[in-house]
Amino acid sequence: RKSPTSTGYKEDQMKEVLELVDVEDEETTGEVNKTPDLSTLYMLQIVSKAIDISLAKELKNLLFGSSLCCFSEEWKIQSFTFSNIPQLKYGIVQKKGGPCGVLAAVQACVLQQLIFADSNRNKDTRCLQPSEAHRTKCLSLALADILWRAGGHEKALVALPSGRQQFTPTGKYKADGILETLILHSATRYEDLIVLLQQNIHQFETGPYGCILLTVSVIFSRSINLVRNDFDVLTNRLIGSHGYCTQELVNLLLTGKAVSNVFNNVIELDSGNGNITILKGITSRSDIGLLSLFEHYDVCQVGCYLKTPKYPIWLVCSESHFSVLFCLEKDLLSDWKTGRRFDLYYYDGLANQDEEIRLTVDTTQVCPENKENDLTPPLEHCIRTKWQGAVIDWNGTEPIL
Repeated sequence: RKSPTSTGYKEDQMKEVLELVDVEDEETTGEVNKTPDLSTLYMLQIVSKAIDISLAKELKNLLFGSSLCCFSEEWKIQSFTFSNIPQLKYGIVQKKGGPCGVLAAVQACVLQQLIFADSNRNKDTRCLQPSEAHRTKCLSLALADILWRAGGHEKALVALPSGRQQFTPTGKYKADGILETLILHSATRYEDLIVLLQQNIHQFETGPYGCILLTVSVIFSRSINLVRNDFDVLTNRLIGSHGYCTQELVNLLLTGKAVSNVFNNVIELDSGNGNITILKGITSRSDIGLLSLFEHYDVCQVGCYLKTPKYPIWLVCSESHFSVLFCLEKDLLSDWKTGRRFDLYYYDGLANQDEEIRLTVDTTQVCPENKENDLTPPLEHCIRTKWQGAVIDWNGTEPIL
């Protein structure tokens, strides 16, 4: 660095500035998956358009099976608000029943960011006590991943309320005060998507309609046509009776495709008269997994693409409710030694949980089968669909029956 008095100082200074900008540009284009440096000032390439009545009708048909249906109160009041209990600062709180599938999927993706975003292998429970700023950042990255995956890693759409009606509801359409106000923002660069979400994360975190906004955004990121083509039956919907999430909606959030099943790949059934029925499952290994009580009762078979995900985090489907099970050890799914005895943490946003629930799973012992007096917690049944016969210790917590 030359002193200010030397000749050519201004030219040198300009060169330094230009070189810095070049380096930053290279970083942002070369490493798409990293969080962009917000000090790098570039224009957001976002295309925005208001929703219209035909799009809103199609959306409602896909969600509810009818454009005369509306989101329930349980959905309308739900956002991705974090717990203020010190041991559960990572946890998203569910106010009422209904959208648990969406909440559990987002919770799992937030945990993926909190625990496994950096490459440091040795984790301890400190990563589960994030600052408010850090957990909000992890929420925006989790939502970005969900939407980018649904857009085939090429595009994503974020639906945000404008506060005023964008069209006049007429004919066979029942207004709910939310869909009519939406502006749809499309991004074709991952960096732009991150910035857009970080700038508007309060809409999702504090709401009031965060859960609805994400559901609409993930559908439009995939596109209404592709979502419908994902279904086994074209008349399926994403929200079932009592406002529950269908498996299709949960699969859309976890894998980017709204397929109807949890087994691997596609099954073709001969339905007679030369007709083939195609049942669509999961086509590749998912980042986040799924364990189901239905499998314990032989109602379904969860394939290894969901049962052995890339990260040791699973949605647990039990009694028409979704919650989350996770491990802090990334090696759990790749190293047999780690898989002999390990801890799983359990979180249920609806259960008014006020303490950490940590289960120790021991696969070196075999649990005695007691069929007569079956007071086995459903969660244990779900865990044993992956680790058959494992002994499970609740470490002093009252088992959830």
